[in-house]
Amino acid sequence: MHSVLCEWLCRRSATSPFESRPMYRSLLLASVMVLGLSLSGCSALRVSTAEGDSRPVSVGINDGSKEEPHQEPDTSVIPSGMTEVTVDLGPECPIKVQMAMDGRWNDDLAYDSYQLYTRDDGSIITVNCYRAEGETAQSIIDTAQEQTFGESRSSILEETSGTVSGGGYWTVHGLLARQEVRAIDQTESVLYGAIAGISDNGRLYKVSVEMVTVAHNQSVADLFAQMLPSVSFADQVLEPPAPS
Repeated sequence: MHSVLCEWLCRRSATSPFESRPMYRSLLLASVMVLGLSLSGCSALRVSTAEGDSRPVSVGINDGSKEEPHQEPDTSVIPSGMTEVTVDLGPECPIKVQMAMDGRWNDDLAYDSYQLYTRDDGSIITVNCYRAEGETAQSIIDTAQEQTFGESRSSILEETSGTVSGGGYWTVHGLLARQEVRAIDQTESVLYGAIAGISDNGRLYKVSVEMVTVAHNQSVADLFAQMLPSVSFADQVLEPPAPS
């Protein structure tokens, strides 16, 4: 088990900010037991149910005519059956990361700057936040684009790049060849992800949310398509990927 964990940690250190865990829940839980001997102060997930902001009250003069009551458009990106969660990435990450999730995700592994969620079918979500010294927001995005789809059989299906306060971001939906380090169990996989370079107090951070499931698991892939538009970094919602 130590050899498996070492291989896993080595692969993690060699990857871009879009971290991956091509392992199923059983291996992940086994790794936690070993990590508990070498890591201390592991942070836990802090889940918060988002309270909807109160709508402003419209005040006007009634002239006696009957009018349909004015309704504000629904701008919520939280899908039905999900709640908004805030990921606790520890004191090393000042960038708030939020997204919508249902209750079937397990927060199996967490420590400063990193959170792993798993599902019983082997699907995973990784959240990362690290200080990026010597980089720019654009170089973070460029590196992610080059390394996430490194194999010739991998392909980007949809993507969007944009700017946020303090930096820029990239959202993507793509197909990972089985040889990709982010593919689950060396099986062709589907990835939905968001990565950003964001400055806070003059320091640049690379932040990422990566959702991966095997290609034949269409139900979870559809779930990811609903979840990705809910991802926000530093209270800024990102534009979801558009067809390439």
